Order: sequence, then C-alpha cells, then structure tokens
Amino acid sequence: MKWINVSKEQSEFESYNNLIVLSRIKLISAAVVLLSFLFIYFDWTVIRIGTDKVYQITLISMHLFCLLSSAVFLIFYRRIVKHTKDGKRFISTIPQVYFFLYILVGALSSVNSQHYTGNIYSYIILSLIAGAVLTLKPLVMVISYLLSHAIFLFGISLLDTDAGQALTKQFNATIMIATSLFMSIMFYKHRMKEYFTKQKLKENEENFKKLFYANPYPVFITRLEDGKVIKASKRAISLMGMNEDETKGYNSLNWYIQEDNRLSLLEELKSNNSVYNRIVAYDFQGKRMWVTANYEVIDYHGEKCILTGIMDITEIHKVEEELSRQASTDVLTGIMNRRMGMNKLEELMESGKTSFVEFVLCFVDINDLKKINDSLGHGEGDRYLMTFCDQTKEKLGEKDLFFRMGGDEFIIVFLNKSLSQSEKLWKKLTEHLGTFDISASHGMAYYSSGMELELEDIIESADKRMYEEKIKYKNEN
Repeated sequence: MKWINVSKEQSEFESYNNLIVLSRIKLISAAVVLLSFLFIYFDWTVIRIGTDKVYQITLISMHLFCLLSSAVFLIFYRRIVKHTKDGKRFISTIPQVYFFLYILVGALSSVNSQHYTGNIYSYIILSLIAGAVLTLKPLVMVISYLLSHAIFLFGISLLDTDAGQALTKQFNATIMIATSLFMSIMFYKHRMKEYFTKQKLKENEENFKKLFYANPYPVFITRLEDGKVIKASKRAISLMGMNEDETKGYNSLNWYIQEDNRLSLLEELKSNNSVYNRIVAYDFQGKRMWVTANYEVIDYHGEKCILTGIMDITEIHKVEEELSRQASTDVLTGIMNRRMGMNKLEELMESGKTSFVEFVLCFVDINDLKKINDSLGHGEGDRYLMTFCDQTKEKLGEKDLFFRMGGDEFIIVFLNKSLSQSEKLWKKLTEHLGTFDISASHGMAYYSSGMELELEDIIESADKRMYEEKIKYKNEN
C-alpha cells in the first residue's frame, strides 16, 4: 500500500512538472513564430551568397520544421494541457518528445554548420537551454542527451576533416552536455522536493482546518501584532453572537476585562510562545464569561499569529466564588468573618514594611445582647446584631475594615485616621446606632509604620480599653 501511495504521488508530480514544461514550450514556440522573419532573412541570405547546397537544404528544412511544429503546438496548446491534466498517457509524452527534438535540432544544426561556419554553438546553447528550462525525469533526459550526442559525435567525426579540431569540438561539447545534464537533474530534484514540500504543507493545512473546525470548543486565530481575528471556528462565532464576516478584523484582545491581563499575556507569549490554562474573563454579548484559555504562537500564512482555545468555566467559577464568599463571610451578619478579617489585617501590616500605613483598630462589644437573648429570644438577638452590622457598614468609609470576631465582638479598622479622628467617627456612629436603641462599648489602638508592634499587641490593647468601658457601662446601668 505504501508503494502504491508513493507511485501515485510521483505520478501527480510528473503531471505537475509536465504542465510547467508545456507552459515553457509555449513560450519557446511563441518566440520561434515571432522570430520567423529572422529565419527567412537568414535563409534568403544563405541562398543569395551561394553556400553549399546540402547546408542550404538542411538549414531551411530545420527552420521550416521548427516553425511548423511551433505553430501546431500553439494551436493545440489548450487541448494538450487539458489532456495532460486528465492523465492521457499519449499526450503526456509530448514534453519528452519535444525535449529530445529540441536537443537533436541543436546537434543537427551544429553538424550542418561544419559545411559553412565550423562552430558547434547551436548545439551547446540549445542543450543548456533545454537543461535549464525543460526539466524532465532524469532517465528521459539521459536517453535524449545520449542519442542526440551520439548523432553529434558521429556527424562531427564524419564532416570535420581536421582530426584535432574534431576531437576538440567533441570533447568540449561532451563537457557542456554533461554539465547541462547535471544541472537539469539538480533542477528536477529541487522542483520535486519543492512540490512534495508544498503538498505536505497543503495536507497539514487541510488537517489543521479539519481539527480547527471540528474542535468542540471555541477556537480563534488572531494576529500577534494587533490582535485582529483572522479565523474563528463555528463555536467561537456562535459564542460571539456574530456572523463569520463580522469576526474578520475584530479585535479579540479587547475581550479581556483587565488591561494588565492583556499586557501580561502578550509579554508571556513573546517570551515563551505559549500560555496554558490561564483563567481569563471575557465579555460576550454583554455577559461576563470566565474561561480556561490556552494560547500558542503559530506561523499562519506567513504571519505570527496566536491560536487560542477556550473552555467555558463560568458556572464553575460562580460556584468557586460562592464557596470563597461563604468561607470568608459571617453567615449571620453578612460581613467578613474572623478568618478573613485577620488575613486582611495581616496583609495591611505587611504592606506597612514597604510603604506608609496608618490605622486605628477599634474593638467593639455589643451591650446587653445576653439580656435580649434571655428575655426576647435568640431570634431577636440575631436581628439586633444584623441591624448593628447594617447600620455600621453604612457609616464606614469604603476602605475601612469591618469584621466579626465572634459572638457579640467586632473589629472596625479606620484607615488613614488618627485616634482623635477615629473617636469622632465612633461618636457619630454611636449616635446613629442610638436611634435603633443599640449600644456598644469600644476600645481603640493606633498603629502606623515604624511602630514596633505585633497585630496581637494592637488587638489586645484595644480589647483592654473596650473592657474598661464595658465595666463602666455595667456599673452605670
């Protein structure tokens, strides 16, 4: 089976090569017809000056043969090409016959010139042209060269009476013919290699297209330089809510939500040529979509492009976000829980080592919550806590932290505030909470970059002050 495939591929190449040779024969034939007036003028001059009759008759006969055969070839050229494409064996031999006759005419012309000029230029020139332009199967060229050269050698030895000159001409012609044959074989091999390379590339491109369009996930090809969409699979087109024409030239890089995502991706692609399993947010048809994306830099039709394949993980991402929210949120009040709040505080303290950070930590304890639970029930106590949290969140700054430590204890972090500023804010907050009959004790501790304090020390200091206020409140009530 492999041998059959190779034979078929070789046959396809020969048909392709024959079509190239036929197009070049067409040019040569057209040149012969257009320059026929030169042949006529030369033949008339030869007759007028009275050269050797054999030379005259042979020269005129060859000129007529070349002119008539060229004209006939041009007339039937389209039909010959059509039958060659159809694989007609008889027609496919025309380039081979032409090649042999072309060299033979050169050999006969040079042999005939022994009657008049004594040169062998015609044979050498036509042989070199044939080797460079009419490149055929090496076996065909070898047989053609051998037959025509044998006729040439025999003719020169028969007509050139000077044995030394005859030997010189035969030797020089043999060297040139060998050179022409070697050159033509190299051209043939190069053309064959080029043909099979193109066929392989074409086959690979077809396979790529099949994989591209059959891929169950959305796939894009975009230019690396400017991000313009060159090709998009049907799933990708459907996902974008466009038709195929609308996707061409669309800037896919604008689908990224965050600018730093876009820039970091391009930098990584330029460095590594590939990025795998990157989670990216896209906006398609006005909807946010989270995907796992794989990127590969490829050469596509001579341009550096990015092959992108994406898999929709929006639902998975929503579940993860919800789990993350639940893990970081206090179930009852909806504010940050202790674990998340402490993490935020630790990050804030850590950032204070490289940049200036200032804040006031306020430790808060709700007053009389046990009385409410005991007298009105835990349900009322829960509503009491939720009201406290809702009202406190409304009065805090956007960058301030607020989380539940546990039970009836909370921590508020006033960012970029001094103690006096924070106390004023707390006073306004307690006045607002008082309208809901909510009371709380508090204690504050100040921190700024450079202070030799640990987070536990700050919380302990604020807790101690809160406890002192709590005792005072109990004594008064």
